[in-house]
Amino acid sequence: MPLITTRANASATGYGAFLGAAASTAFESIATATGTGSSGTITFSSIPSTYQHLQLRVCAIADASSLSSFRMEINGVTSSVYSYHQLNGNGTAASATGGATQSLMLFSTPFHTSHPTVAIFDFHDYASTTKNKTVRAFYGNNQNVPGTSDQIIALGSGLYQQTTAISSIKIYHPSQNFTTASTFALYGIKGA
Repeated sequence: MPLITTRANASATGYGAFLGAAASTAFESIATATGTGSSGTITFSSIPSTYQHLQLRVCAIADASSLSSFRMEINGVTSSVYSYHQLNGNGTAASATGGATQSLMLFSTPFHTSHPTVAIFDFHDYASTTKNKTVRAFYGNNQNVPGTSDQIIALGSGLYQQTTAISSIKIYHPSQNFTTASTFALYGIKGA
C-alpha cells in the first residue's frame, strides 16, 4: 500500500506501491461521495482515462449490522466476466474464499451501525484497452471482539475480464443503506 500525504488543495504525494519516492501530486482527487441514508449504492461514472491507475477509499457505516459483502460492478456490466478471491482473519483463525465467472465482485466484511467498515481498492491499468482489469483490495471492520465475525481484516483481489477501459465503478450493498457518515473517495494515480 502506498503511503499518502494529503495536501490542502486535495492533491497528495505518494510513496511506494506504483510510484517512486516523493512523486509530487501523484494522487489526484477525481470525485467524492457520501451516503444518503436511503441507498446502499455509490456509483462513480464518467471516470477520465488520463491516469495510470485508480484508487477508491471507503469508510462505510450501514443502517443495520451484518456479516455481508461489498458488491462491485464495473462499466455497468452484470454478465459473468468477474472473478474474485479473498483471504481474511478474525484474530484467531484465517479463511479463504473465491469465485469465478461471476456477475459481480464480492468482498466480504462485517457491516455495523456504529463501527465503520474501511476499504482501499486499487484498479491497475484501468484505462488500458488491451488488458483485462485487476483489482486489489484491503478491507475490514473491528468491534474489538477477537475471534468473531465482528473483527475481520481481509486481502482480496478481483478480475474484470474485459479489455475496455473502466469508465464507471458501482459499489453497493443489496440490503443495507450507507448512512450519511459514510464517505467514498476516488483518486487517479499518475504513475512514474
